[in-house]
Amino acid sequence: MNSVNPMNVMKLLEEDYKQLFQLDGQPSEADKQLKELVKEFMDVKINRSGSSSLALEEDLQYELQTDMQTFDEFEKLVANQLAEPDENPSQEDKVEPLSSGTEPSSNEFHVPRIPNPKQPPRNAVTLDYKKRSVAFWRNVATKKRRSLSCVQTKFKKVTSIRQLQEWERHVAEGGSRYDKLKALRLETGKQFFLAKQKPHIVKDMDIRRWAVTANRTIGLVGFTASPDSVGKLKRYYGIVHRKITKFVTDKYIQEAPQVKKTGEECVALVRSRISDYGLDCMWNTDQPGFDYEMRPVRTLHLAGANHALAICQSENSMTHSYTVMMTISPGTRKFLPQLWITLQKGKGVFGPIVARTMFKADNLYVTASASGKMTKKLYLEWGEKILFSHVEDRCILLADSWRTYSDQEAVLEFKPEELEYEMITIPPKVTGDIQPLDRLFVRMYKDFFRKISSFIILHSLPLQVHHRDVILKMHSLVYQQFQSPRFGDLVNQAWHLCGYTDESFDYVNPTEFAFPKKLTGHCDHENCDDRLLLKCGWCKAPLCFHHFYDQYHVCKIYLP
Repeated sequence: MNSVNPMNVMKLLEEDYKQLFQLDGQPSEADKQLKELVKEFMDVKINRSGSSSLALEEDLQYELQTDMQTFDEFEKLVANQLAEPDENPSQEDKVEPLSSGTEPSSNEFHVPRIPNPKQPPRNAVTLDYKKRSVAFWRNVATKKRRSLSCVQTKFKKVTSIRQLQEWERHVAEGGSRYDKLKALRLETGKQFFLAKQKPHIVKDMDIRRWAVTANRTIGLVGFTASPDSVGKLKRYYGIVHRKITKFVTDKYIQEAPQVKKTGEECVALVRSRISDYGLDCMWNTDQPGFDYEMRPVRTLHLAGANHALAICQSENSMTHSYTVMMTISPGTRKFLPQLWITLQKGKGVFGPIVARTMFKADNLYVTASASGKMTKKLYLEWGEKILFSHVEDRCILLADSWRTYSDQEAVLEFKPEELEYEMITIPPKVTGDIQPLDRLFVRMYKDFFRKISSFIILHSLPLQVHHRDVILKMHSLVYQQFQSPRFGDLVNQAWHLCGYTDESFDYVNPTEFAFPKKLTGHCDHENCDDRLLLKCGWCKAPLCFHHFYDQYHVCKIYLP
């Protein structure tokens, strides 16, 4: 960049404003303040050859991490994040600055960012550096100022005597406006960091209070902790409003390190078993609950509406649930052949007529209980009929800390003598982190199932989604879809995310594949003009509801 002549700049500014404004006596305080701001900015541009170091706040966002021990570590992380240059800056980044998204307030100096917005200032000068430079230049010992060349030998960022004089004024005032804004940001950020380590609820008003309190010591004239300044600080640290997902006590916080340790020990144990025996013997099981009528919790609606109503077929079915026992493995076989389902039945058993007439499928094993939940008796039946009858040689079962699982002596009564069996219990409070089914799989399965239910209701199809046979038939079809080799890496990635395996997998999301954003064309069946429901995860054929559900499309023809 060419050198800047401030006189030329002032002349150009005069040409721009002389038609709009006239001199009106003595400059006001507002005029003087604006002059200081403009002068400081121009000095930076002159001395730093166009560096973008005065961008007071970067409009960058990234994941905020407050699990560090000290605020210094946290601030260092933020600084490093801001210092990382864009890998592929867009053409717009190269030709014009990005807007911060907010207008500058009247009491703050807003400097437009200049490309590259993530490039760290090469010549950024701290207040301490200014103090040492000025002290060396003043040379108190001999009371004779050192020459510019002498000062530049030791302090490479010094460019002129005028700059040293400006720094001297900054030192006397406790720092430049930029220094004070930075000090305010650091102190306010520190208070936020300490509050979130508790973790307390923090609002914008709390940030404003911290900033105003800090300014009593820092002394930045005209600072009022405006909404604009709060917004800039939030963008700098990546602070956003989040829904509170869980309220915890001090006891929970105190126990967190021990809980984390038990989780790490469980992961280490599983990894050792994988190292000793391989992946094929590893299985993870869980019993998620399914509402009889599963509906999305969000919908498109007109802006400004006070209420968003949605139709359901039965309110009662949305408050009652049944249990599905899922089991997955990171080995060659990803699934057991049958999916266990426990429906709710008043007496805990199906009557003879229901047992004879209800929907049956080879890939389902259907039972009943009074509550719709697994019982110890059903768990033992699951072990005998589903698990032990479909594994060979060795089985290591990873399961959560459900109390029924703890009675392993009862389970061993049903175990074949030739089978080596071990159960590893996931410690309480870490199930969501280190259970593969919870970490990735169940959520996608439910989403897939929910989309089909919503399709039935939206298009007023003559089916009751909470009816026993409809539920069983849909589970049979969805379970078959998830067993497609196309989605095998989904299971592998679930185990990887929990820390049990080292290799990461680029998996295909079954829901995104089956319900793509551009589901166009006609049903794969000849002369069928019905609206499409999904794309088969096996044969990739686009199918309408009739040819998927009514015709029971249990596909086993895999097309990569």
